Amino acid sequence: MYRETPRPPARKKLHSEPKRAPRARRDEVWRSLFERQSPAVALGMCQEFQRGIALAGLEAARMPRPRSLSRRLHDLCGWRIETVPGLIPAAEFFALLRDRRFPSPDWIRHPDDLEYTPEPDAFHDLFGHVPQLASAKFGNVLEQLASAARGADAEELTAIERVYWFTIEFGLVRENDAVKALGAGLASSIAELDRALHAPAIERRRFMLSNARQSPFETDRPQELYMVADSLEGLVADLHIESWDRVRRAG
Repeated sequence: MYRETPRPPARKKLHSEPKRAPRARRDEVWRSLFERQSPAVALGMCQEFQRGIALAGLEAARMPRPRSLSRRLHDLCGWRIETVPGLIPAAEFFALLRDRRFPSPDWIRHPDDLEYTPEPDAFHDLFGHVPQLASAKFGNVLEQLASAARGADAEELTAIERVYWFTIEFGLVRENDAVKALGAGLASSIAELDRALHAPAIERRRFMLSNARQSPFETDRPQELYMVADSLEGLVADLHIESWDRVRRAG
C-alpha cells in the first residue's frame, strides 16, 4: 500500500530529494494521475470538494500553470497560488494563508514514481487543495486555522498543525447519512481514500477541536486515525476563534 505524502504545514525533511518529471513530461504525468484519481474522487470525496474541481476548471489534459491558475482563482474566490521550492515553516505557511495565498511547488513527480513522492508535489497541492480554495466553505476553514496561528508560539503551532492535518489534509465529513472525505491527502491517493472510508481496522473519531489539538500524526505511513466532522458548516463553527480561546483556557 502506498500514499502520496501530503503537505503538513511544517515538517523536517526526513527523505531523499524527490525525483521530478522533466518539464516536457509534466502534462503526461498530470494526466495519468488525474485520470487515475478521478473515479475514486467521484465516489469518495464530499460534494463540496467535487464542486470545487469544476469551479477551478481543473482538467486532465494539461497540468495547470501556476500563474494562469492563480489569476483564475483570484477572480473566482480571492485566493492565489504562491510558488515555493518545497516545504516551508508552519509560521510562514499560515501567514501566507492569512494573505489568501496557498504555497505550492511547480514540479510534479517523475513518471517512474507515480505511486509515491517523498515530498508534496504539484499534483497533491493543485488536485488536492485547489478545489478546497475554490469553495467558500473550505476557504472559511482555512481562514479560521490561519487566524488561530497568528502570534502562536511553537507549542500552539504544533496543536494547530494537528488540527490542519485532521481536517484539511485527512479529514472526513458526514454527508447525507454517509461518511465522505474532505482532505487533500485523501483526494490525491486512491489507496488512502479507500482506507479512510472502508478499512475496518482503523479508527474514525468524531472531530472535536480539543481532541484534534492533542492527537499526533505520522507523515510517512498510512493513517490509523481519521476524524469525522458533522458538516463543513459545523467545522467552521468548531474552529471559530472563540472555540480556540475556550479550549486553550481549559488546557
